[in-house]
Amino acid sequence: MKIGKSDLIRNMDNYCINDLKIPSIVLMENAALKVVKNIDFENFKSFTIVCGTGNNGGDGLAVARHIFSMNMKIDIFIVGNHSMSKDCEANYNILKNMRVNIKHITKSEDIINLREALSENSMTIDAIFGIGLSRKIEGIYDEVIKIINEKSAYTLSIDIPSGMKCDSFGILGNSIEADKTVSFEVYKKGFLDYESEKYTGSIIIEKIGVPEYVVNKFHHKEYLTEIGDVKNIIKKRNKCAHKGDFGRITIMAGSENFTGAAYISTEAAVRSGAGLVTLCTKKSILDILKSKLVEAMSMSYEDIAFEGVISNSDSIAMGPGMGNNEFTLTRVKDILSKEGCPVVLDADALNVLKGNLELLKNSNRKIVITPHMGEMSRLTDINIKELVENRIDIAVKFAKEHDVIVLLKGYNTIITDGTEVFINSTGSSKMASGGMGDALTGIIASFIGQGYDVFKAAILGAYIHGYCGDVLSKDMFCVNASHIIEKLPYIVEDLVNKHENEFKLL
Repeated sequence: MKIGKSDLIRNMDNYCINDLKIPSIVLMENAALKVVKNIDFENFKSFTIVCGTGNNGGDGLAVARHIFSMNMKIDIFIVGNHSMSKDCEANYNILKNMRVNIKHITKSEDIINLREALSENSMTIDAIFGIGLSRKIEGIYDEVIKIINEKSAYTLSIDIPSGMKCDSFGILGNSIEADKTVSFEVYKKGFLDYESEKYTGSIIIEKIGVPEYVVNKFHHKEYLTEIGDVKNIIKKRNKCAHKGDFGRITIMAGSENFTGAAYISTEAAVRSGAGLVTLCTKKSILDILKSKLVEAMSMSYEDIAFEGVISNSDSIAMGPGMGNNEFTLTRVKDILSKEGCPVVLDADALNVLKGNLELLKNSNRKIVITPHMGEMSRLTDINIKELVENRIDIAVKFAKEHDVIVLLKGYNTIITDGTEVFINSTGSSKMASGGMGDALTGIIASFIGQGYDVFKAAILGAYIHGYCGDVLSKDMFCVNASHIIEKLPYIVEDLVNKHENEFKLL
């Protein structure tokens, strides 16, 4: 699903209106019909529709007309005394000609009627402000939004909750807290905020008649990963294939205090379909891990076969549990300085890069880095607050400057090669436990080793990792890395063989 900002919407609208000669009021009518389509009229019989004077308000008035024509009870309010947009005024006049009563709210005293309607009606439709809002919510608008949030039994926002930012994260002082948002054409960038669900509720994206080539003409190559995208990437296995066809994956991980990280990343690589997996670790913990890793090979860095394993690898993962020390830095330098297969850098392999970012720029390998917010903050010297607020732009810039793929972990994990951006849509707080990042590292390395494009492997790994968690969390209070590892082959098989409309796990 495409992600967009307000400039994208404006450019699409202008092209449709000026070049394709689609009247703007036709687009408004299409939007209204899609909102009506998403109303459950079995459960909602009476409506409070609160509109502004711009095009978002026009959408709301058009919705009101359709609901009125269905002989439903409606109370319509227009907030503010600004002049109406052309299409908003057209829909206003139609309603007046239909003898529909429309109340105006310009001062605090006018809110009494709104309060009564909110208490009586089963749904509130928010059409006050659209995606173009840039100023802080104040005055009568603030009062109206507060009373809607206080009194509305159920709120549906049109396009975007009034008060929510479209192009960046956060709200403009105050915002409608919707139960559902019906938005149009593209997923709005502001919806990716960590706290956005509090304001959007469930999000529905509807097409309103803009041709796809017009969307593509102005789109900035930012996407929300959906199950259909993943099914287009993942490949069925040839029945004649053998283990050599599914890659040689090397995991460099673990130290005396962190044997679990090595185990988790190695097992995750095995369980996500790698042909041959070898763990390279410290000699002091080799026997411990050998006894646990039944399906993977293992060796120490001092093993005579080590260099041969590295040179024959189809992918390498480094970092989980290695320790932020000179030993790890030496290993990272050694691997990145040599030509060879792609490398996934995680955990301590990232920590040792602080002050050594030239290792990324100077490497001839394809590199995936998988930092969480703390690790990305250390790499970039950007504080976490700023990083959270601008994480997409920062990730894109870092990927472009250092010629790497960045997978920035967290809610709505970001995967970017500096040109395209994919936002992962799976996973939840039930997965917030130690070892999850180690598992993800192993999964990505496994898919790279199996022959997937490096960027697509990162997208695929993030989605499947989170999807496993989503499936498991239906019946579990918390989900640990070991649960993910156990579930992996079943989830991948479902993704390979089931049609999109057959998925009923979530």
